[in-house]
Amino acid sequence: MAVKTLKYQWLGFWSWWSGEISSLMPEGLRALFSGGRPAQLLYEDEALRIVNHGLSGEEVEQNYLKVIDFDDPDQKRLLASASEIRLCLERKKYLFKKVTLPIEAEENLREVLAFEMDRQTPFNASQVYYDHVINGRDKQNRTLDITLILAPVDKISHALEQLDENNIRINAISPCEETDPKLNAVNLLPPEKREKPRKRYRLINLLLFFILLVVLIGNLVLPVWQKSKLAAQLEDQRKQSQQQANQVSKLRDSVANAELENRFLEDKKRASMQILEVLNELTLLLPDDTWVNHFEIRDDKVHIHGQSVASAVLIPLIESSKLFQNVSFRSPVTQNKKNKTERFHISAELISSQVGDET
Repeated sequence: MAVKTLKYQWLGFWSWWSGEISSLMPEGLRALFSGGRPAQLLYEDEALRIVNHGLSGEEVEQNYLKVIDFDDPDQKRLLASASEIRLCLERKKYLFKKVTLPIEAEENLREVLAFEMDRQTPFNASQVYYDHVINGRDKQNRTLDITLILAPVDKISHALEQLDENNIRINAISPCEETDPKLNAVNLLPPEKREKPRKRYRLINLLLFFILLVVLIGNLVLPVWQKSKLAAQLEDQRKQSQQQANQVSKLRDSVANAELENRFLEDKKRASMQILEVLNELTLLLPDDTWVNHFEIRDDKVHIHGQSVASAVLIPLIESSKLFQNVSFRSPVTQNKKNKTERFHISAELISSQVGDET
């Protein structure tokens, strides 16, 4: 079983790798390798349409998503000369089902899925065309995470009958509105019904394969000194750019520090002027029989500790100023029996839009 699993993994890798190499080739060269261009058909709204895969130039404009006319000789020529034909299904003609199976099922996975079909879906295996994608293997629990893709036969039988009546054999049936790259290799058509791709120009294909192989090897063994020289030049440029970047960074830091120092001095100056303005305002407001023992500005509030012959009159006096609002006693007024005055603690909010206007 381990040997077969390795074989499946190798075939999957080969399919992916050869597909990537093929996608990098010019279309004409790719056509020579495959013995002709592939054709892709779309089965949508009960009509067969030609997709631009396998076409080029004028053929795209003339045939893209065009409903196939089997009496049209040009369209027959395109389909007859195709190296392979893939039938794409619109989204409503196929279904997905997540399935978890024992890892031992991988050896005969298609047969196991056929056996499980009526348990996992509303259909039996004879009613659907299906394929699968292995999403992952949980070695600890020895399970396979599988996406089962299936298309009910009755949903696509009309298209297959049309193709069969016109002697057009297809190689694959695929879901064609999906963005998951894993679904690119999905083929819902049963293996026994798949038309083998046509193999033409075998000698040319073999020769081109060896030419491609030589080109790939040549790219891998190009003179190392050229790359080393280029790398050295790039490294020198990088060092020069790094030095310039360091100088710019130092200059930027110096400018930022200077701005911080300047802002600090401005803030100190502004705070000092604010304190002086508030002190001056209180000096003008408070009567002569009142004096301040302690004065503090904190969190946009002024805290005044002092003594007065009549502290109750201080509240309206301070509130009359354009600099203060919400004036109140912060603690009960107490009597000083020695000098017959009242000790008070008053707080007031600073009106920020008024304080500092003159500065």
